[in-house]
Amino acid sequence: MKTLSAIYKGNRVVELLEDVDLLEGIEVLVVILESNDERTLHGQLQSAAEIVFAKLWDNKEDEVWNEYL
Repeated sequence: MKTLSAIYKGNRVVELLEDVDLLEGIEVLVVILESNDERTLHGQLQSAAEIVFAKLWDNKEDEVWNEYL
């Protein structure tokens, strides 16, 4: 599953904001963000990313690199 940004152009047309190779006829899910939803989603994604990066950076296996600094 991949999340992409897009703009609704009317008449059932959704334009992706980046080029992506998709098979013709592929099913997609569309989530319509309202202005407040977008800010909430951004905050949730930022929090999730911070948790993931903390796990990646704060581990015993990575402490060996501190010796090189």
